[in-house]
Amino acid sequence: MGYGEIYDAATDAVHVLRKQAAVACAKAAADILNESPATANHAQRVQWARLVIKPAGPTAMAERMVWKILENATIQAAPTTATDSDVQFVVNALVDTFAGEE
Repeated sequence: MGYGEIYDAATDAVHVLRKQAAVACAKAAADILNESPATANHAQRVQWARLVIKPAGPTAMAERMVWKILENATIQAAPTTATDSDVQFVVNALVDTFAGEE
């Protein structure tokens, strides 16, 4: 995948990857709100989840996360055909990176 296509995936609000990322963020937020309080970094994770569950939260967080999502070699190679499970895996892995940010 060329830089132009990667840029399009990151910046086009209607790109399939951005839609997948928004849904993955919403699912991750729901899971976090139901996780054990003993989970590492739980308080910051809950704070992140509360931002995401707001009406525009999933799309806003997807916009913030998309460049980091595209660091995944599998997704970067084919962002228009990335599987939902690959996107979810990467978003889940990024939650702690974004938790606690403003």
